[in-house]
Amino acid sequence: MTNYPFERGPVYPAGTLLEYNFMGGLRHFGIATGYGTVIHSSRRLGGVLESDFNEFSDGRSVRVVPLVYPVSGAELVARARAKTGQRYNVLTRNCEHFVTWVLEGRPRSRQLGPLSR
Repeated sequence: MTNYPFERGPVYPAGTLLEYNFMGGLRHFGIATGYGTVIHSSRRLGGVLESDFNEFSDGRSVRVVPLVYPVSGAELVARARAKTGQRYNVLTRNCEHFVTWVLEGRPRSRQLGPLSR
């Protein structure tokens, strides 16, 4: 196996929003870097980090979420990397909070419904 993450899985353009379903309907989100890695907030891994695609997907089928934003993919990746190391919290710092902060500048999680801040 190679030591280069971009050689271990698919490579999506920088700033691509990725998601997969788990636990019967919850969704996990991440931002592709353009180099075969994904930046995401993970309960399993303890917080915001950059993982190779296979570690991000955890063997699940991943979908691209179509989006149009007025900033470049490189800018979205820079915003995402600024949060690297932030600890995970299901109520205030989950993966959906993370990606909405990257995309919109404010953290939100629709999956939490009325519990969301």
